[in-house]
Amino acid sequence: MRHQVRAQVDLREWQEVADRCDYATFFHTPAWAGIFARSFPGIRVATLRFGFEDGTVAFFPLLEQTRFLGAIRIFESTGAGCYGGWVSAGALGPEHVREMVAWLLQHRGNLVWRLNPFAPMPELDEQVPRRNDSTEVLSLQEFADENALLYNYRHSVRKQIRKGERAGFRLAESSAWEEWEEYYRIYQTLLEKWGKAATSVYPLEFFRQVHAVRGPKVKLWLTRDGERIVGGNLNFYQGPHCVEWHAAYDLDYLHSGVRDFAVHQIILDARARGCRIYDFNPSGGHDGTRRFKQTFGTHSLPTDVIERRRGLYGSPQLRDAARALRRLRSGAEAASETTATAADANKPQAEPAQTEGTAPEPAD
Repeated sequence: MRHQVRAQVDLREWQEVADRCDYATFFHTPAWAGIFARSFPGIRVATLRFGFEDGTVAFFPLLEQTRFLGAIRIFESTGAGCYGGWVSAGALGPEHVREMVAWLLQHRGNLVWRLNPFAPMPELDEQVPRRNDSTEVLSLQEFADENALLYNYRHSVRKQIRKGERAGFRLAESSAWEEWEEYYRIYQTLLEKWGKAATSVYPLEFFRQVHAVRGPKVKLWLTRDGERIVGGNLNFYQGPHCVEWHAAYDLDYLHSGVRDFAVHQIILDARARGCRIYDFNPSGGHDGTRRFKQTFGTHSLPTDVIERRRGLYGSPQLRDAARALRRLRSGAEAASETTATAADANKPQAEPAQTEGTAPEPAD
């Protein structure tokens, strides 16, 4: 099928198409791509618009990252290894998808693309390199009420939720940047606890950019013990999809039920908003985190990652060196920014946090 590819896209049209696409997630929107382009030097939005001869239009979100003075160009769909691929307001047939994939493999040499588990996916060429991964989800329309949800959870989760209720925790959406900074301090101390086990490190500037687009699609849910912030969840919303992207909780409250209590309340809110899917997100290879998510009675969906490396980018030695340099830079930026924001001695200092009920592993 003949088509035209446009590299300069209209952000408004892109968002409109995503809003009309049943399987789009927040990771497919201009807002998510823009957060990365504004947060990290060397990253730009490189989304493509495919226009087909039958009138069908599809957008394929991409970020382009240059390394080693531009010697290497890497295209990712989408940022932070989240769900990528196309969005379209109209139905796409296998021929549309195959045309897009063939074009990408021909024109975007180094490509990292996590398949969207909610999008219809035709069979791809077996030679397309991929690694297996999965996410944990709840189909909220399956549950008639809160009792049905609770019955679906494991007994240990129901016990932790009741413990959190007895403790009197309060959950509320946060808009004040000072509260986001407090959440970041909890996260930063948790990074110190994880050490080399952390698969990713996000600097304060990244959260500042997320805060800038907060609203119906971006919510930081904070849990308090009295006036003290003891942790929170950063969730994204797009159409029927709610995804838990980031979470950090105070280690002092590890056995208080706070994490299970908060997740249950956020799930109830998502259901009340009309969301059909609560997505815990892939677990970054952390088995403890995945097991925690499964205690909510989730089911697994495959979300494989297509990763093609060419030339220098395919060198294992270069890849290891780049990973070490990226971790070093991110850690230095995060530490520097956290020190600057904690300069006021009257503000509480960072405290340990982790995903409730698991080994100290990242939640995203």
